[in-house]
Amino acid sequence: MIRVGLTGGIAAGKSTVAARLAQDGAKVIDYDRLSHEVIAPGGPGVGPVLERFGTDCGDGQGGVDRSALAARVFGGPTADRDRRDLDDIIHPLVYDLAAKAEQPWLEGSGVVVHEVPLLTEVGSSIPFRFDRVLLVEAPSQVRIARMVNQRHMTPSQAVERIGSQTSSSSRRAQADLLVDGSQPIEQMFESVDRIYEELKSLARGSSHSD
Repeated sequence: MIRVGLTGGIAAGKSTVAARLAQDGAKVIDYDRLSHEVIAPGGPGVGPVLERFGTDCGDGQGGVDRSALAARVFGGPTADRDRRDLDDIIHPLVYDLAAKAEQPWLEGSGVVVHEVPLLTEVGSSIPFRFDRVLLVEAPSQVRIARMVNQRHMTPSQAVERIGSQTSSSSRRAQADLLVDGSQPIEQMFESVDRIYEELKSLARGSSHSD
């Protein structure tokens, strides 16, 4: 098995690349989905999040209101500290779920992709060793347009989200493989398919215990 970290800035095209890798045969573990899971009704992160950020961040159904929480950690006067506190709560819970998700694949010869939006930011705190890091990049103006058109953010909100993440140069310094998320979709798929074939070849001679 080979373990791959898939990362990139917000709206760079990670989900599109992840979906293509899954079509090619990779096992994809989506950290965004897991982070939603841990604060959904009954999730292990609900209590700690509401204790730290207040019951006004609850959704009234036993979960966390993600919109209210995002307004706090991305736009409030103590946003930087609040984001750090939220990460301290959520990340360990997500890592536990990710470890369980990949367990059936550990002894095989497949490609396991951890789709981690903030891989560069979390650094050594993530309890996995990645054999390769695959970065999806796109120019800021492309990402802003996607956030405005697809996620219904204002331009200022989009710029704020980009500013809350690490720099493109920091992500590139960590990456082994790169996909241009701004290229036409068919070209992007061709790039991803080539990378998957390379990863699959590497996986045949690999094993993992960590």
